Amino acid sequence: MYSLKKYLLLLPFLFVGCNNEQPIEPYQDLFGLYKSSTFIEPGSLDGGVNIQLSGGYLNITLRNNYEFTAELFIPDSINSNYGKGFWNYEGNYSLKSDTIEFTSQSFIIKYINWDKQNKQLESFEVPPRGRPFKIILYKYSR
Repeated sequence: MYSLKKYLLLLPFLFVGCNNEQPIEPYQDLFGLYKSSTFIEPGSLDGGVNIQLSGGYLNITLRNNYEFTAELFIPDSINSNYGKGFWNYEGNYSLKSDTIEFTSQSFIIKYINWDKQNKQLESFEVPPRGRPFKIILYKYSR
């Protein structure tokens, strides 16, 4: 009878310890599709061009295996340093603190800040010149 009581006392711990929940990844909120809401390319004398307001965009998908894909669209109607039309990129990325580093040599972004609170990615300022461009991407949720 004593061993039966011992097993009955252990039974609740077995149910709690053996649930089928998957472990929560610390960066689960990072993964997904981000769509640009701001995309401004600076100009040397003219103040630059607002690619987003001209119909262009940048979309980035961050996967949980630390691979990314991105699509860039630059309309024919604007003067940009980037090639006009649709451009696709892919590669790997890493996350250190709140900074994402893209390892693809051809991608237009090397580093971007991850704002966990607002679920957005935002380009960094580069003092003393200011931002080389300003990009803000919000996480897309259906």
